[in-house]
Amino acid sequence: MKTNHHNTKQKVKVLCLQLFLYSLPFVILILLEFFLCALDVGEERNPLIKKRFKDITLCVPNSSFYQQFFDIPLHNFVNWDHLDFYVPEHKDPDAVRIFVFGESAMYGLESSTRQLGVILRQAIPQKKWEIYNVSCPGINSHVLYFLAKACAKLSPDFFIIYMGNNETIGPYGEHSLLYRFPWLRRSSIIRSHIYLKSLRTVQLLEQNLKKDWREQKPTDLTPYLPGQGQETRTLQLYKKNLKDMIDTGIQANSYVIVGTLSYNREYGKKKEEWDSLSFRETTMNQYILEICKSYESKTKRVCKVDIDKTLAQKSVEGIPGYDFFCDNIHFTFEGNYLVACEWFKAVVAGLNEKGYSLDKNLISPVSMEDCARCLGWNYATELLQLQMQKNVITEPVSLEIIKQKEERLSKLVGSNLDEKIEEGYQIAYQANPDDEKINLQWIEWLLKTKKLSQALEVSQRFWTKYPHSRIAIRLLGNVYANLGNVDESIKMYQECLKYYPYDGLAQDSLRIMMNLKNSKN
Repeated sequence: MKTNHHNTKQKVKVLCLQLFLYSLPFVILILLEFFLCALDVGEERNPLIKKRFKDITLCVPNSSFYQQFFDIPLHNFVNWDHLDFYVPEHKDPDAVRIFVFGESAMYGLESSTRQLGVILRQAIPQKKWEIYNVSCPGINSHVLYFLAKACAKLSPDFFIIYMGNNETIGPYGEHSLLYRFPWLRRSSIIRSHIYLKSLRTVQLLEQNLKKDWREQKPTDLTPYLPGQGQETRTLQLYKKNLKDMIDTGIQANSYVIVGTLSYNREYGKKKEEWDSLSFRETTMNQYILEICKSYESKTKRVCKVDIDKTLAQKSVEGIPGYDFFCDNIHFTFEGNYLVACEWFKAVVAGLNEKGYSLDKNLISPVSMEDCARCLGWNYATELLQLQMQKNVITEPVSLEIIKQKEERLSKLVGSNLDEKIEEGYQIAYQANPDDEKINLQWIEWLLKTKKLSQALEVSQRFWTKYPHSRIAIRLLGNVYANLGNVDESIKMYQECLKYYPYDGLAQDSLRIMMNLKNSKN
């Protein structure tokens, strides 16, 4: 009996030793991860990060999350001030909170998302509208899935999804390392890889590694233009991500609006070929409509919006073209307005499903002209945008159309372009003084037109109203710097970096002003 008892104890000891040895690497990794976090080695890569600002906790988008998918600096093609937002951790009972998921077609200060905000506030002013746009150029559904998971924790009322133009070229797309190994190109592996990249230990190991998906610099950029992918595996991965994002929204008690993708059928074609064009539904759009239809018998919380069909119906000869697009997939202001109106109808329908009992016949979107005025969009701002597009668009027909528009608008605008742009934002500010982006645009143009005293007045009012705003704090520092008030500018830049240490513009400005102060002493 003693021998059997002794053998059992020996087996238990051996088993415990084996378990210890097996678990030791994981324990070491966990301790190393904790140690690296404590030393602030690496970076936080959660899609949204919390900021405690005096008596309020805010969730803000994390630039490091986006940057990890690019091998070029994010600020080279994304103005972070245009993407940034601040979500109160605790939602106001009267607030309707909307999160928008997309790529470059949904990004920007005149996007359909921005126009939707104007339309909703004008049509239903009794509600407090919170619209947060996580859209960013260059990303795709693999990235947006993680953003949806993060946004689902913030009491959303609506998800709006318009994605799919970057499935081929974006992270983990057809130019990535995984594409060379098809058996690795699976949702589970891609998601595990994104999760592992958030660990400080992995970040330490990858510091000297090159990212693959944007390393190529081909002479022919056509395969790298955004557009709807048609490769079978790409579409399968897209369907999985879209379905999981819809499920995420439903589980968060959110109403999910999904749009089909539209594009410029005239792009890349000679003008003499336009008459022969026909409207065909893409495979990706067929999948989007099929996925939405699969939810019809399960829930009323999923709404499909056929953007492509709507634009076709509004287009000459039923073919979406340059009337609504400036290139292949990016909308003109009018195109964005039509898309925003479709989002608006879907949101009203969703509110009625939620029990708000809104009369569709009594609620209608404001005109495009009113929408433009509220966003500071006029002939002068459009002319400036056309001049910027000439520097990035290379397709010959698109360039020709841009130049024709530029010539026409130049005659209408005349001289003093900067003054007329500033006037447009002043009008927008009067119509929409609480809009952070309008404050940003007007103050920047007041500085450009040397209206410094007015810039100081507006920026001080902006900062007083939104003391937590990174943009408001830094802008006030910029105004002080332009006025020659070195000490006050330094104070504001330091205040900005206290809460937002990653603000590169504040870092650079503080360095300049400190050097200026030291040179005077």
